Amino acid sequence: MKCTIKYLLSIFIGAGVGIITVIGQKYLPINLNFLANSGAVWLIPAYLLSYYLNLGRRDSILISICCLVFSVFGYYIFESVINHHNFHFGGLMYIWLIYALISGVIFGLGAYFANNKNGCFQYVGRNLLPATFLSEGFNKIIHIKEYSHMVPAVIMVTSIGVIMYLILNKKDAFKRNNIFLFIGLMIVGLLFYELVFILV
Repeated sequence: MKCTIKYLLSIFIGAGVGIITVIGQKYLPINLNFLANSGAVWLIPAYLLSYYLNLGRRDSILISICCLVFSVFGYYIFESVINHHNFHFGGLMYIWLIYALISGVIFGLGAYFANNKNGCFQYVGRNLLPATFLSEGFNKIIHIKEYSHMVPAVIMVTSIGVIMYLILNKKDAFKRNNIFLFIGLMIVGLLFYELVFILV
């Protein structure tokens, strides 16, 4: 696949994710609405696109960034259309764009490591995405009183983390070193979500 087509694909998928998020926020029932507000969900296409295209380091990072940035644009542009107000750059949008840049670098690099490195780096690359989902799920379980109205979504996010761990790691899923590293990443992710919970 030519490089230009790969970038166009990331733009199209990213914008689509943003649009679907708006639709989900508007129409999903309250017990599933959390799925439309989950930053982790946006990371799925950004990571998997780079992972399955098996790109070089630079392109893997840039494709992930591109996908996440256009998720932000797709979300805010479509949100302004569906809610009938003018589109404008705002403070919250800038925050999400910074999140897109940082996450794009981390998860694009992770996808590259998952395909092109061995040992510890490969395990880190394969486990970034599932650890993020399990961290988010466990964070919601810890604070279940605040999220008792969305238990099905919490179960779903946690289940996605487990399924992704098994799919991305394949036969390495039950290797001791891989499990320990995965748990370590999950703890880091949980601390991050706890910080966000306290600040927000």
